[in-house]
Amino acid sequence: GMIWSECKEIWEEGPREYVVHLWNLLDFGMLSIFVASFTARFMAFLKATEAQQYVDQYVQDDDLNNVTLPPEVAYFTYARNKWLPSDPQIISEGLYAIAVVLSFSRIAYILPANESFGPLQISLGRTVKDIFKFMVIFIMVFLAFMIGMFNLYSYYLGAKYNPAFTTVEESFKTLFWSIFGLSEVISVVLKYDHKFIENIGYVLYGVYNVTMVVVLLNMLIAMINNSYQEIE
Repeated sequence: GMIWSECKEIWEEGPREYVVHLWNLLDFGMLSIFVASFTARFMAFLKATEAQQYVDQYVQDDDLNNVTLPPEVAYFTYARNKWLPSDPQIISEGLYAIAVVLSFSRIAYILPANESFGPLQISLGRTVKDIFKFMVIFIMVFLAFMIGMFNLYSYYLGAKYNPAFTTVEESFKTLFWSIFGLSEVISVVLKYDHKFIENIGYVLYGVYNVTMVVVLLNMLIAMINNSYQEIE
């Protein structure tokens, strides 16, 4: 029903007018993810059905303990921890989780009419431009420290107490979760007696936390608070 409603709206308003409204894009994205999730789940169901039909046709009940199944059929006997990352069932579950989160955003339709939550939502909408400006500075600082820390510790893979900063992925995760206080100081400690590298790591990691957490995040909070007060 919702898919038909969106298609009808696109037909009546035209694609250009449709994409102007943010809520339309949100609905379209949510429904697209739901459709992709159900499609992936249906593909997993079809593959499982084919495997079951093979077993019913070629395997006797008394041969179940000694039978050798083709790889594509034996795959459906594996536990979840042995499934391929590209398994349609796994993809379906991930997409469904995203779609469910987006579906709750539709509650925001009625918030502007509420005396308490309306100003908050309008304030958030008006600060989107400021948030984008903040994100430019945020990303620049984040990338600078991520690349710097990776270059510093990329030669010490296996020579640290944890894998932080030894790869680009680990550098991203360590610095990102550091914003929320979930990274450890031991991330910059080496097993080798290379105090010069270790001290530079301490300094850069400390400067990063001061810059991101103390300065930039508080700046963002002040910007949002100022916009909210203007709305009130």
